[in-house]
Amino acid sequence: MFKKLFCLMAAVLFILSFSVKAQSLEETLSKLSSTAGKSYVAPVISAFGSNLNSGWVSQVPSATRVGFHLDVKIAAMGSFFSDENKNFNTSGKFFFTSSQVDQILASSGVSSTNPQYASLKNELMKTELEVNFSGPTIVGSKNEYLKINFPGKTVQGVNLAKTNFDVTAVKGFLDELPVFPTAAPQLTVGTVMGTNVSFRYLPDVDIEDMGKFTFFGIGAIHNPGVWFPNPLPVDIGVGYFTQKMKVGDIFESTANQFGLYVSKTFGLVISITPYAGLVSENSKTTVSYDYQSNETVNGVQVPKTKLSFELEGENTTGFVVGFTLHLAAVNINADYKVAKTKTASAGISFGF
Repeated sequence: MFKKLFCLMAAVLFILSFSVKAQSLEETLSKLSSTAGKSYVAPVISAFGSNLNSGWVSQVPSATRVGFHLDVKIAAMGSFFSDENKNFNTSGKFFFTSSQVDQILASSGVSSTNPQYASLKNELMKTELEVNFSGPTIVGSKNEYLKINFPGKTVQGVNLAKTNFDVTAVKGFLDELPVFPTAAPQLTVGTVMGTNVSFRYLPDVDIEDMGKFTFFGIGAIHNPGVWFPNPLPVDIGVGYFTQKMKVGDIFESTANQFGLYVSKTFGLVISITPYAGLVSENSKTTVSYDYQSNETVNGVQVPKTKLSFELEGENTTGFVVGFTLHLAAVNINADYKVAKTKTASAGISFGF
């Protein structure tokens, strides 16, 4: 767990370099149809959602009807990528360029002197052909490129051979980054009838060549022990949190989480609070970008078209375990979520 938390804090440095690569990301996506684009960005979709649904709770509120609680926190969340997140393989349709069609015909033994050459090339140029896409995802290696495999086809009685192409404009954008980080300022106030309310907000921040990054979130956690005549041996909580995030004009994410939590504090001025939670969550991200197809009409390349599709995060349930160390008015917490997309969070807060 501590090794993963160390990786998380180191990966926050990625945020500082993200703007440098932003334009390259938009250019990369412009080469991908919706089929390939969905597979390419899929790993960060789950990371977006899991990050947004993490770090909210570091202690269950006390079973107090009316009390004072104020906590200002900076939280860092990071979702971990596995090896299977680094590459993708899918199929779809694709328009080949003039030079790629020439390569297909040459591989098939059809020379430019063949009487059928012009008609074959013309038909292939105007036909969206079925192909296989494979290569690095957005978190794959920058030294690997998108590969397009044409499986072969019979056209005008000619058996066209299988042909492979490398698209060097599409490579691993994040270059095998082990963890995807997010940071969030968070304000928690309470306690009224055993309830604390939390807010997350980041005003528009311009990311060079990318656009504006912003997010807003709100949620509450309630300790039902406030209604019991006798105090419980531990604090229990029921919480719900929701958040929205937008990254430039490419990504727009929403995430929701419902959880059951338990915690107990040991000590007084200097104390420690272990906590755990069982959470149910969902997230979705809308991805939008301009796609430049290779299709031509009367020899002129068609203009870019806006592609937009919605993808859901993989996480549905998770188990969170962590602790908060209280040093007078300073609190330090760390936790780890066991789910399909595993996520660690850590934070430092000031409050009472």
